[in-house]
Amino acid sequence: MEADINILFESDFYRILDFKCRCKSCGESDPEYSESFCISFVRKGNFLFNVFRQSLDSYNGCVLITKPGYERTVTHIHTVPDECSIFDFKPGFYEQLRDQFTHAKFFNDDDLHSTLIKINADTEFLHFEIMRLIGSGYCTKLQTDQLVMELTQTVLKNITDYAPNNRINDRLKKNHLITIERAREYMTRNFSRDVSLTEIAENCYSSPFHFSRLFKTFTGYSPHQFLIGIRLKNAEMLLKSSSLPVADVAFSSGFNSIEHFTTVFKQKYRHPPARFRMENNPA
Repeated sequence: MEADINILFESDFYRILDFKCRCKSCGESDPEYSESFCISFVRKGNFLFNVFRQSLDSYNGCVLITKPGYERTVTHIHTVPDECSIFDFKPGFYEQLRDQFTHAKFFNDDDLHSTLIKINADTEFLHFEIMRLIGSGYCTKLQTDQLVMELTQTVLKNITDYAPNNRINDRLKKNHLITIERAREYMTRNFSRDVSLTEIAENCYSSPFHFSRLFKTFTGYSPHQFLIGIRLKNAEMLLKSSSLPVADVAFSSGFNSIEHFTTVFKQKYRHPPARFRMENNPA
């Protein structure tokens, strides 16, 4: 297919590619051959990834996982050109992944060439942080490698058999995918502020009531649940990697109350923040 593909970052065992489709009309691409193991985050657009009796409905909030050695086509079903962040792994690392995830049906079934999973706020934030770090120009290989390793493990441990969401039909995607794309990006960029439902909805050119229903339909989360998930992931990363006081971690992650932060953090991680830090960042 016609696309602009740029290498954003390259390390010893992977490359991060920025993929932007240049196709101007709907239709199916010529067959292409997959040469490497890839994890692709769909940022914009909607396309069907067709591979061996499967047609994976890909759009924002989905991660496409593809094994090497298979042929595929892509069907464009949206007027907005597709954009993806592609984590392209080298052969030796793919073999290590197969050894580590021997229990996963995906790696043991030769009929499963690709799969698609929905991501949660944790995974969304890891992807955002990696892309932000690369874009800042101040990233180091070790720092980026660690984030990519965490992202890979988070994605692969959530692999399930693909099943399309029948509630999200073609008309809904055509009319409202851009709303969800704008909302996820806005919340991820502004998680540290005290944003309101009206503010997010207005940024998406929607009413608060209509936006809330749409967001829950597409993501499975309310806007508030999604935002809390992003804030908690940021707090987790700060507790693991910094010596900031717990109060500073809470406030810089968007929480306006230490008590609320401690409660929701313990609900998710089973330990209060200070105990979590002792076990994950002894220094």
